[in-house]
Amino acid sequence: MSTLLKRLEVKSEHPQEGKATAWINRDIIPLPPSRRTWGSWSFVGYWMLTGFNISGWTTASSLLGIGLNVWQALISVIIGNLIVACAVVGNGYVGAEWHVGFPVYNRFVWGVFGSFHPLLMRILLSIVWYGVQLVFGGKSVKVVIGAIWPSFYTLHNTLPESAGIELNDLIGTLIFAGISLPLLLVPPEFYRKPFLVGSIIITITTFSMFVWALAKEGGGGPLLSNPSELSGAEPLGSGAKLGWAMAYGISSTIGGISAGILNQSDYTRFASYPRAQILSQLVVVPVSSIIIALIGVVVTSCAAGFFPDDGLLWAPYDLLEAIQLHGGAGARAACFFAGCAFVLSQLGINVPGNAISGGIDMSGLLPKYLNIRRGAFVTAALGIAICPWKLLTGASVFLTVLSSFSVFLGPLTGVMVSDYLVVRRSKLRLSHLYMPNSGSIYYFNYGVNFRAVISWVCGVWPLMPGFINAVSPNPIGIAEGWSHVYSLSWPLGFVLSATVHVALSKVFPPVGLGEVDETDVFGTFTEGAGRQFSPEVNGSDVDTESMKGASVRELAV
Repeated sequence: MSTLLKRLEVKSEHPQEGKATAWINRDIIPLPPSRRTWGSWSFVGYWMLTGFNISGWTTASSLLGIGLNVWQALISVIIGNLIVACAVVGNGYVGAEWHVGFPVYNRFVWGVFGSFHPLLMRILLSIVWYGVQLVFGGKSVKVVIGAIWPSFYTLHNTLPESAGIELNDLIGTLIFAGISLPLLLVPPEFYRKPFLVGSIIITITTFSMFVWALAKEGGGGPLLSNPSELSGAEPLGSGAKLGWAMAYGISSTIGGISAGILNQSDYTRFASYPRAQILSQLVVVPVSSIIIALIGVVVTSCAAGFFPDDGLLWAPYDLLEAIQLHGGAGARAACFFAGCAFVLSQLGINVPGNAISGGIDMSGLLPKYLNIRRGAFVTAALGIAICPWKLLTGASVFLTVLSSFSVFLGPLTGVMVSDYLVVRRSKLRLSHLYMPNSGSIYYFNYGVNFRAVISWVCGVWPLMPGFINAVSPNPIGIAEGWSHVYSLSWPLGFVLSATVHVALSKVFPPVGLGEVDETDVFGTFTEGAGRQFSPEVNGSDVDTESMKGASVRELAV
């Protein structure tokens, strides 16, 4: 067994790199300048791909299923994405300024051992979201294949109803999964140009569909004026009922990207300079998400006008299939290229946003045996093993899944942002983040920061009655107030946990606040500065064995 484990250890990519240990490897050290390649436009490209995709297209449309009209749904999306933009930038400061990712970020928030709690939660979400986006990608592949061989749409289904998916959809999903695998081999620092190219292609495609739909229908379509009649949802009218429904819509909008907000430092650590992530994300995050939501609603509405017998075509792949069935060879050709664009878009969101993100987090969980590449393949394998198509059986189910994530992630994000920006005032001692013993200022009490634990629980517990009632097959019968609290899940959880965490840190100040390393231990700010690492930093004796991994450093890539 020991021989097998030895062979499974992460090997050094360069002769001068240090040995990976249980706490550090090449992929979770603070990134040196040579690996920080993302400028402002890289973040623009990333978020254009993240925004202009199938899940972004269906977000506002799905809100119509709970009784909102088009404009109420869009207002919810706008407010939700403005909050997302602020949260993304706030939680991205650590990565942009200190160039560490989510696994290391939580070591100074939760403690070196307590950090495994948020890390395991984020890994689980990476697996779930990888699977969900895999299904969307598979449906786009189905459109591409159907444009070439229309009989693929009517392929005989040999799967049982309990499978939750038809054979042609399963084939498309497996093909998309196969296309994704080679991309997992590409290091994140090389995503800059693919982001820009992919964002241009999908932007042109979505706007082309928008203009075409408006021209074909001669207006915005019937859904804009009679949403309840077409969606089947009871109109909410005005007053408190409408207000709480919109609050739920805002929280659901945030919930759809809450996993990405949580580990934002996994991306911002690649920023070539700290400010690269600020203005670009503050602008492009809400703008891209709002535009694609508007396009999705209007195109769905137009399609209800010129394809009245096909029902509401919420998703672009359903619309493209309908266009092929009602059109000729020209329509098939157009759908082929549009389908290819959505396949590219799904690759752009799923590979870096879920597989690579999961790989980064797994490399923080088991750095001795997992690097980003290995972790990404594990995420991909588990993502399809969970049968993610069963999560997508209807709009209300999908919204419930999105909101349930907010219950746990809003408070978690609140603790993280408040700890770095308020409690520590953006000061970190990097070398102590890799010390799993009492010599580290981030060891707290037995490796766990009780302040973070209490703060997170205080943000989660008020949301639990509503959460349990929402996900339960049979309502458990709770007071209406608990349901309203649940409608505010992410924002409320964030504020509660952040407030409690700051208060506890004032009453019980953590040790080492304001401390930073006197030398550039890892070569984070000056390439190669950390090559001669000494286990004695800033005059404090630390355990040499625990710090052997700190000799890991970056050579020119």
